[in-house]
Amino acid sequence: MDQEHIYQLIKQGNFEEALKALFENIEANPKEVENYINAGILLAEAREVDKAEKFFQRAITLDPQNGAIYYNLGNVYYNEGRFKEAIKLYQQALKFNVDIVDTNYMIGMSFNQLEAYKEALPFLMTAAEQDNRQDVEAQFQYGLVLCHLEMFEQAIKQLKYVLEIDEKHSDALYNLGLATYMQTEDTAKAIQYFEDAVATNPEHVMSQHAIKTFKAIAEEE
Repeated sequence: MDQEHIYQLIKQGNFEEALKALFENIEANPKEVENYINAGILLAEAREVDKAEKFFQRAITLDPQNGAIYYNLGNVYYNEGRFKEAIKLYQQALKFNVDIVDTNYMIGMSFNQLEAYKEALPFLMTAAEQDNRQDVEAQFQYGLVLCHLEMFEQAIKQLKYVLEIDEKHSDALYNLGLATYMQTEDTAKAIQYFEDAVATNPEHVMSQHAIKTFKAIAEEE
């Protein structure tokens, strides 16, 4: 079965049929790398991680300069919480032909999961700077890591850019409120951002809590 048909099966959620077709393709053409990559992805989604790893390793043996193999195996490890291993694979992927934005973003997010924000910063910054698709999540995570590192002036600028892309991004509004207060100590402005976040998303618990907390601060000023 051709790859386009297999991709359609995957999009339709027919994973068992797609996997069967991939196994048949591998048997018929054992040197076709794409079959191993797709089989690895599907097996990982089915929580058959050990089996998935074997298919990715076989793909690496066949085509060690194929960045997609390292990137997708990195995603498997990321989803398994094996962040250090994921980072190594993403960095290996960057040596070859992969999406620079996505791969740098995933390295940054892996470091974030390890709470290694200084290490995450250059990768998330690269993802944001190289992004020409206005990827709101890549832009937001860069702003967020700036907040973690208490680089509030840059964070404010970045989070405002996120809101230019998506004015209803409640997490950006919430963190913009925090960053604004830390940079300027302007309680009223921070509260306005928190209220905007709640207006956008009434279930945004952190903003609800922040409104109460900062109004109490304002009363004491």
